[in-house]
Amino acid sequence: MNGLRPVRIVGVGSPNGDDAVAWDVIKEALEAGCGADAELHAVEGGQRLLEVLDGRGSLLLIDAVAPAGTPGAVRRFTWPDARLETLRPGSTHDMRPGEALALAATLGLLPGRVVVWGVEGACFEPGADLTPAVAAAVPAVARAVREELAAILDEGDDRA
Repeated sequence: MNGLRPVRIVGVGSPNGDDAVAWDVIKEALEAGCGADAELHAVEGGQRLLEVLDGRGSLLLIDAVAPAGTPGAVRRFTWPDARLETLRPGSTHDMRPGEALALAATLGLLPGRVVVWGVEGACFEPGADLTPAVAAAVPAVARAVREELAAILDEGDDRA
């Protein structure tokens, strides 16, 4: 196994409104067959991210981000990127994914390659569905994740 693998695709979210967007991306990735080439995980809260990392391979992370005026807007980051710390409101009981990545780096759990997609949410209310603009972003994010996965696999094959 080369340094880019295993590939883990992780959606951080909750069942609360637009916070479920990452879980919908994971579902679509699974339906597209990504599970054959990558581990797929849907986790609740950034702290759960630490449970699936072991310092190897690549991480493709999807998360809803705080409202900034354009629901459904998608931003792509590569770790490390200081902007990841400000993308989502935090609390004392739920670690933000940026904080979890920083902790994973400190603990030696962070993979060599980390790519993060943030989808701007609008409604995070319990019991709410995805807003239409955020739901419309799911296919594009899933496609971007599949393309990133294919690039990692191709790069790994070139180095094998």
